[in-house]
Amino acid sequence: MKEYNAGIVSTSFWYDEFRQYIQLINSGMTTEEIREQAVDSNLFLASTTARAKRMIGAVSKRVNSLDEDVKILFNVLDISNQKALNMIAIMNTNKLIKEFMYEVYRNELIMGDSVIETHEYIAFFNKKQSESVEIAAWTDQTVKRMRGIIHTFLIDAGLVVERDRKDYIRRVQLNHQLRELFINNGQQILVDSLTGEH
Repeated sequence: MKEYNAGIVSTSFWYDEFRQYIQLINSGMTTEEIREQAVDSNLFLASTTARAKRMIGAVSKRVNSLDEDVKILFNVLDISNQKALNMIAIMNTNKLIKEFMYEVYRNELIMGDSVIETHEYIAFFNKKQSESVEIAAWTDQTVKRMRGIIHTFLIDAGLVVERDRKDYIRRVQLNHQLRELFINNGQQILVDSLTGEH
């Protein structure tokens, strides 16, 4: 299995679908039942059957990466924390995005530098290309698309606001219970990545 995967460029943040999926899981539906509804009844209002399958595949993978107690807590979280949780689920399913959040986003929070500039995205990918044969083999177009998807996800998650071609960081106030669940489950790195702790 590949360590790094650029397949995420054909997906979106899909917060509404993520929320809907968790609510259905919490109401007692099975993964298979939701998948059936997503494809047969176009649950997520996808433009094509192929897109419906891609959406359900990605969203299902993201939701399944979360512990049961985290899913149960979802309904009491505010929108900001629900979006942060979607970002965490994306980090769980994509190593490169997880590394970006820990190495770049978290670092900006620690330094108190509230801006991620274009050259910092580029520097991150240059570093990864020097560390990984897989990423080094990616075309310039793939790297550019991966940079774009990280940037878009940060905006969709409400973690940055774009102004004058710069990404201004918005600190998320992570829900206390959510924070504790991740720490108690040995996932401090996820909390640190979003809050700049440690």
